[in-house]
Amino acid sequence: MHDTIGLTLPTLRERILPCGMRLYIYDRCDDEVNYLSVVTPRGQAEAHSPAMATLTSIMQREGSADYSGEEIAGILDHNGAWLAGSPFPHHTRHSIYSLNDRLRHVIPVFTDMVFRPVFPEKAIEMRREALARNIEVSQSDVNYMANCLSDAMIMGADHPLATIDTPDSIRAITADRINRFHASQFATGDTRIYLCGNITHDIEETVVEAFSDITVSTTESPLEIRQFTPVPAGSRHITHMEGATQSAVVINLPAIPRTHPHYLPLHLTVTALGGYFGSRLMTDIREEKGLTYGIRASLMGYADGAHTEISANTDNATVEMLIEEIRSELMRLSSDPCRGDELLRLRRAATASMLSVLDNPFGTMDYHITMLTSAIPSDYFEKKMKCIKLITPDMISEMASLYLRPDMMRISIAGDRTKMKNLQVSD
Repeated sequence: MHDTIGLTLPTLRERILPCGMRLYIYDRCDDEVNYLSVVTPRGQAEAHSPAMATLTSIMQREGSADYSGEEIAGILDHNGAWLAGSPFPHHTRHSIYSLNDRLRHVIPVFTDMVFRPVFPEKAIEMRREALARNIEVSQSDVNYMANCLSDAMIMGADHPLATIDTPDSIRAITADRINRFHASQFATGDTRIYLCGNITHDIEETVVEAFSDITVSTTESPLEIRQFTPVPAGSRHITHMEGATQSAVVINLPAIPRTHPHYLPLHLTVTALGGYFGSRLMTDIREEKGLTYGIRASLMGYADGAHTEISANTDNATVEMLIEEIRSELMRLSSDPCRGDELLRLRRAATASMLSVLDNPFGTMDYHITMLTSAIPSDYFEKKMKCIKLITPDMISEMASLYLRPDMMRISIAGDRTKMKNLQVSD
């Protein structure tokens, strides 16, 4: 592991296009393939609806100014290319993967569908109904309902990222709203293009030419970033779901932002708690107590704030027992931090996770895009590698005592309340 400490995240070459957009290039692939992404500002928060952001993203392949949905699908299929994309909290990504010798055939379709979609009404009805029915199914899922509660508790009920779509609100989304949201993504400036793969001079110039006539705003306007406003510590909210065979439990603790000097050691401390298969929570609650098939802890960082999240499913009757075991492990991590072989396993797991970023060029490019969409500092990779080497039991104990105290927990539960034994409630 010592030899990995000097590894750094590869940098991207930047080029300013005639239209004003920035093109980032990573040429590190032997195969004759490429991966092109357009990342625009404005995402789920700015849409005030996850479904609205998702619909806008997926509808762009249903037709554009120059191509029908059938033509788009046919051209991509004929040339062996495929699309990917999704909304993020404050950005939206559209990607296409293609063979180098087919890029010139598919890139006109890609740019047209990204920048000039037409959103056919019939296709909207079909996609909208599919999303609405997915939500109807999700409303019977304890994990979905617990996470809805959890987001509102840690972010604030009125935070745009805590917005909950209903089937009726999804069915009320119109073509006009989709058009206006799409237009807003290109009216705020800072649209970025990412190109990765075996990038020859011809491939690069093909991309530059394809974007040369596209007009976007050069004026940046602020995104709708709001600081989280958690409910009071100790709050416990429950959604009763009659007949549920299990309960989902999500515990959140407010955390420090990525820019704080404690963020990286806290990230490793949370990993020790429940971030890999041999972690404290997995060993105690899954392996020894048998209360769940799986439990995890993650430090979640956003531009709006950060929080530590612990989640697991358990039998309705053992919800309170699960919570008490989690409480016990939080206290134990402070008084009895990782040492010896356990500390070595933590370092190995954290190192493997970081090195997976470098496994292939597409993964490296995805990490660079995530740095933008998740507001990750530019030197995060190198500092994390250094922190993995320097983490000590005392540092873990300090992080746990500062940021993982049981009295900081906000608890969300979804399940059959009538079957929960010895349940403590605050609402």
